[in-house]
Amino acid sequence: MSKRIAVMLFLLALSLNAAAETQVNTDTLRLTFDASGNLKSAFACFPMCVGENSRVQQFGDSSVINFGPEGSGGWQQTEKKSDDQYELRFVQGGASLTWRIPSKGYRIELETAGKYQLSVQSGESFRPREAAGFGTWLEQSRYAVMTDGEVQQIGFDDTDAAEVTTGQWLGFRNRYWTLMAAPPEEAVARLETAEDRQDAAISIDGAEGQWAFYLGPLEPKVLSRADPELSNLLYAGLWFWLRWICFGLFHLLAGLALLIPSWGLSVMALSLIVNVLMLPLIRIADRFQQQVNETEARLAPELQRIKKNFKGEQQSAKILALYKTERVHPLYSLKSMMGVAVVIPVFIGAFDMLAENIHLLNTGFLWISDLSRPDDLFRLPFRLPFFGAELNLLPFLMTGLSVVASALHNPLALNAELRKKQVRNMLLLAVAFFALFYTFPAGMVLYWTSNNLISVIKSLWARR
Repeated sequence: MSKRIAVMLFLLALSLNAAAETQVNTDTLRLTFDASGNLKSAFACFPMCVGENSRVQQFGDSSVINFGPEGSGGWQQTEKKSDDQYELRFVQGGASLTWRIPSKGYRIELETAGKYQLSVQSGESFRPREAAGFGTWLEQSRYAVMTDGEVQQIGFDDTDAAEVTTGQWLGFRNRYWTLMAAPPEEAVARLETAEDRQDAAISIDGAEGQWAFYLGPLEPKVLSRADPELSNLLYAGLWFWLRWICFGLFHLLAGLALLIPSWGLSVMALSLIVNVLMLPLIRIADRFQQQVNETEARLAPELQRIKKNFKGEQQSAKILALYKTERVHPLYSLKSMMGVAVVIPVFIGAFDMLAENIHLLNTGFLWISDLSRPDDLFRLPFRLPFFGAELNLLPFLMTGLSVVASALHNPLALNAELRKKQVRNMLLLAVAFFALFYTFPAGMVLYWTSNNLISVIKSLWARR
């Protein structure tokens, strides 16, 4: 009999606890508040919580935004709902919390009366996804503090982190999602850090007034609608001109996705369009490379003779005399770096844009189940150091096309030995790219694979 009573009391306690919670569901958010106005759990959805290919991120596990002990009692709650927003008000004596949640969007407003020590937490659900090799570079969670439009990113395990005085945005982020808070002016925040720490914990002391919170995706248009300043979170580690390239490539890819019913095909089309747009610069770079090839071919016989017959300082003096006689600058070979200088900024821009593009999250293409992850054709019965336990097909296709492009490389100005040397360097570069890209997301590898395919086609056309 006593066991039955105990079970009944337990069920009654659960029902009372559930009744004390308030759930607010919008098109993009699923929020749960306790009886004291604390935000216990939060789920953000992109583009919406209902529909195909909805991406969902949980913030916190049992507490997200907390103002005090859960269920401290004595709070009176009122609710008000309109077409535009849902308002929750919690009052206790002279203290009050008023939450305003929009029907659409991810920016939540909060008005407080009274002094609080607010805490914000990320929880285990916000930890990085498992990754191997260089893929761990991308799958990281970290703090973000915005000051005068500049974003400082701090690792959870950075023990040098200290207090922050802010009237701007601060919070934490992972690859695709962020929770940012904009406290009242002159609030003092502390970022909790420690060696091997995996979760974010932010405490903000003694501030009252108007607050703003953003719980949502790192997507340019969505961030700009919440606050244009929040767009600075994207590609925050790059110089401003590289960020412009990233944004330009993002909008170009988004435009292609409106015309092409596949994000995978859109990524391939982006590679083609970028090659077309860069064609004038590539032609200039090719002209410089041709000049370097012609100079190398002209100097090669005499350089070989000098290197065979002279050593040390005498050899250097003979080579410099040859350059002077042939009116060639000793650093003439740097002209060939023009091609690299043209490609690298766009490569970095595409790399970062595809790495943080939430539209690729949970999006499939051909055999690839998720373009934001390695293509994972099948799982191996063993685990390779660095490369992981999955066989990724796309990096092999990328490298195969690079090897074909190297084999087709046949500059007419070079003799057989110099041509062999250039092909060897290209093959070494292909191997390096294979190691770099093997554990990267399929969307990024697909872009570079398409670029290699275009190079093969261009080489075949040139030979024709």
